[in-house]
Amino acid sequence: MPAQTPVRPKHLPRRTCVGCGATAAKRTLTRVVRTPQGEVMADPTGKAAGRGAYLCPKQECWEMAVKRGRLERSLRTKLSAADVEGLRSFWRDLTPVSEEPR
Repeated sequence: MPAQTPVRPKHLPRRTCVGCGATAAKRTLTRVVRTPQGEVMADPTGKAAGRGAYLCPKQECWEMAVKRGRLERSLRTKLSAADVEGLRSFWRDLTPVSEEPR
């Protein structure tokens, strides 16, 4: 009877939130991308071309990442007022932690 090889668990990619620094599964975070054309936008699919950074689905993380310049540093670009407003409209739709269903 041949020896069975142990089954390895499936690899789950992990990323770090640039807002709070927490490490989580890539699928639980939202990617923000700087496209090759220089536009900064949220990328919920995680597949857009360009330099990316990841954020938790909490408004506090998004605000902290913008206010403290962490998103600019990660994306290696300056955020324009239009970029910030576009990201703000995206993160306003996120459910705050205190209002999550139990």
